[in-house]
Amino acid sequence: MGFVGDAMRRVLLSCLLVLSLAPVFGQDADLNRLTLPPGFHISIFAHVPKARFMVFSPGGVLLVTSTSEGKVFALPDSGHSGKAERVVTVLEDLNAPHGIAFHEGKLYIGDTNEVQRYDWNESQLKAANMASIAKLSPSGMHFTRTLLFHDDKLYVSIGSDCNVCIEKDPERAAVIEMNPDGSARRVFAHGLRNSVGLAINPKTNAIWGTDNGRDWLGDDLPPDKVNELKSGGDYGWPYCYGQRKVDPEHEAEGKQRCPATIPPVLEMQAHSAPLGIAFYEGRMFPAEYQGGVFVAMHGSWNRSIPTGYKVVWAKIGANGEPAGSLQDFATGWLKPGETRRGVWMGRPAGVITGPNGALYISDDYAGLIYRVTYSK
Repeated sequence: MGFVGDAMRRVLLSCLLVLSLAPVFGQDADLNRLTLPPGFHISIFAHVPKARFMVFSPGGVLLVTSTSEGKVFALPDSGHSGKAERVVTVLEDLNAPHGIAFHEGKLYIGDTNEVQRYDWNESQLKAANMASIAKLSPSGMHFTRTLLFHDDKLYVSIGSDCNVCIEKDPERAAVIEMNPDGSARRVFAHGLRNSVGLAINPKTNAIWGTDNGRDWLGDDLPPDKVNELKSGGDYGWPYCYGQRKVDPEHEAEGKQRCPATIPPVLEMQAHSAPLGIAFYEGRMFPAEYQGGVFVAMHGSWNRSIPTGYKVVWAKIGANGEPAGSLQDFATGWLKPGETRRGVWMGRPAGVITGPNGALYISDDYAGLIYRVTYSK
């Protein structure tokens, strides 16, 4: 199927799916449905409509983007009660804000069409004096823009504008690098269909990113993945997927290109839709989890039997490499064996370690921020 037909097919299916779902924001989720390893506890930290990606401010306040609402919220917990005392609107009337980061006291937002920088007032929880740092590729099929600061460089993830086409814009299906002021801009890594989540592996100082595989190769192909991103690296899309497997729609060119591409460090069930990724750097969790990588699976929209809808993790060895495959950490947003589209309790989107060692998970379907703690 050509690009136009493929894109329209996805849009129509997505619309039908959304229409079939009942809104649940404002209702407490049935936490008894959620299962975690022994000793872990999950609670609701805040109700936030369409909660997406998160960051902690320099003063330790959790901020979260609400992409479809066009807003950014702050969730102060000055008493360290484990629950936000209020929800403060920091910014509104934005164009699908998604990525969020702090750098040298400034707040950065990944709006669909640009990176914005704001002065940040911690005491008043206000952002002001917006400056447009960099214009980005127009919205398109994948419209989220994720931000990450690393070694005084800003990295921005821009997804593809199609399912499996050859992009004309080199900054699409890529992660781009620039200075904090938007200068010295270049493509850092490419061949990434939609690398929504970005994080720093503290043991290797390398950037890791989730990546959503293409559609319409059946229920089990291609695998979704986590990549270690390297400067100049080619990660295969649209010519190949997984362990350098040639995509059938680009067979001739794929046979030439795929041997030189970089395979993923972790793979997972196709259509799991991995979004947020975070390395656990706290001390609250048991030693086995410390330094481990957590991934939020948003869940399938195009699989005959739904999959995903959970948070998974993998142990990371002393060398910074995965010491095993991804394992379930928090499950229950979709009951095992359920096949109907309207039975989701939630859809994990973002994940982040808090200053006190708790793990925070955003849920853009239920409109919640969860807080995961550990005690014997």
